[in-house]
Amino acid sequence: MERKSDIRGRRKERIRSLLLQEVVDNSEVSPLPATPGTEKPEAFIEWGTGHRQGQPSSPEPDPEVMWKKQRGGWEEYGGGNRPSLLSGFIQRTVASILVFAAVWGVFAIQQPWSLKVQAFVMEALNKDMDFEAARVWYEEHFNGAPAFIPIFGDKEEPAEKVAAPHELGAPVAGSIVQSFAATLKGVEIMPVTDSSGSVTVKSVDVGRVLSVSRELQGGIRITVRHTGSMTAEYGHLSGTKLKADDWVQSGEAVGWMLAEEDSPLPTLFFAVMHDKAYIDPADVISFD
Repeated sequence: MERKSDIRGRRKERIRSLLLQEVVDNSEVSPLPATPGTEKPEAFIEWGTGHRQGQPSSPEPDPEVMWKKQRGGWEEYGGGNRPSLLSGFIQRTVASILVFAAVWGVFAIQQPWSLKVQAFVMEALNKDMDFEAARVWYEEHFNGAPAFIPIFGDKEEPAEKVAAPHELGAPVAGSIVQSFAATLKGVEIMPVTDSSGSVTVKSVDVGRVLSVSRELQGGIRITVRHTGSMTAEYGHLSGTKLKADDWVQSGEAVGWMLAEEDSPLPTLFFAVMHDKAYIDPADVISFD
């Protein structure tokens, strides 16, 4: 044991003496002064070729290569690379075909459950999109509606009903001989005849002929659907050229009235209905 400790001690003394000698040698040798103009310029080092002298010579990594490698990792994070344009288009096309086939199948099947689905689909297709709510959300979160959606910037003013005057013409020139209060359906008008003894009955407004029927007394009655939810009946006519679904303009002939032999000219029955209720024609038409 004593021999081993003596060997270890001599080794320590030898190492200490070598260290002291190295320190003395470094202190005695001084560097020579550099002569002006003899300094050796540092060589230009390309990026990635290594460090200066006295530093590790391992190549410097290229930051662009490192960024590309990291970007690939970011794309793979969460499930893989993004699908290509063609594959995404094919997937959307297949999904659209499947949805269309499902909706077509629901409308082709007439079952109680399918009727409910059909009603839901029809309601969703006919329901207007609430752009106002989207505009309010944008204004709350982005301090204004986006400029690339013009409809958000359009603030429509409330519509105002314009009461434009719409005068109705009288069916014939004449006077009322039986008022609306007598029957609560219409009036009887005595027309003014000319030398020919015939009278042309005119349409009070533009409209579509609903029906042409024969009265019990033998006359012809024409029912015309006019504008403004108004329906007019022209009765006791002698003849007409109209038929159902024909259109007539305001002032256009609806029919005619003729005086028969040994009998005076018949009166014109004229009635007006508004929203399926008879009203007094004198309230909407002037017979003066």
